[in-house]
Amino acid sequence: MINAVIIEDDPLLGQNLLLMIREYCPEINIVSIIDTGKLALDILPKIMYDLIFSDIQLGDMDAFTLFESLNVSNQRIIFTTAHDQFALDAIKLNAIDYLIKPILPEELKRAVTRAFERISINENLNPLYEAFTIQKSGKIMIKGSDEIHFFTPEKIIYCEADGTYTKVFLDNTAECKLVNTHLKKIEKILPKNIFFRIHDAHIVNCNYIDHIKYQKKICVLNNNLGVAKIQLKISERKYPNFLDFLKTN
Repeated sequence: MINAVIIEDDPLLGQNLLLMIREYCPEINIVSIIDTGKLALDILPKIMYDLIFSDIQLGDMDAFTLFESLNVSNQRIIFTTAHDQFALDAIKLNAIDYLIKPILPEELKRAVTRAFERISINENLNPLYEAFTIQKSGKIMIKGSDEIHFFTPEKIIYCEADGTYTKVFLDNTAECKLVNTHLKKIEKILPKNIFFRIHDAHIVNCNYIDHIKYQKKICVLNNNLGVAKIQLKISERKYPNFLDFLKTN
């Protein structure tokens, strides 16, 4: 999730863009809708945001005047305008994209994808882009010590903490993948509807559960390799929530 601001002097168009973002780009959180350049100059330095969607003609000033007055070096801007004659100025400002109104959903999603890519480069492939990757490509991206792994979540049986590393066990290989990423970080990017952290050391894919030994609080997982089933301890603290999760998913 990244925070974004909409700068649009037409309230109706601002609300329309907000609704489009909510529907087609749910990974974007709009923290403010600003309707004048003067108000933007006052508000932007005081709030936390990663991205700006901005009209160009703002009534009291144009967007280029606005951004000249701000610290442009770290601004990430997607322009939204009814006019195409400002595209060159947008390029000079290193804008992420230049969308012509009325904005099509495909164009909006393309621009947001570019925004995530730029943010990920600037922040060295941070968890933000990892979370975004799963939504857009169906895979998750996890950095190793000297390589990047791409996993299809549905093929992960379980993950196991190994200090600051994590072992990822897949359904198509007897060997695990050891990645230089803490289990807590991986937990944040796995789909919440199928994965559950049953113990401080283990996250399981609930689609692979064969049965639960409720007296011993053991979770038994299947695999596709024809070998013995996997047995993992469920912590006392997480056990009630785990059962509730299984009932509702």
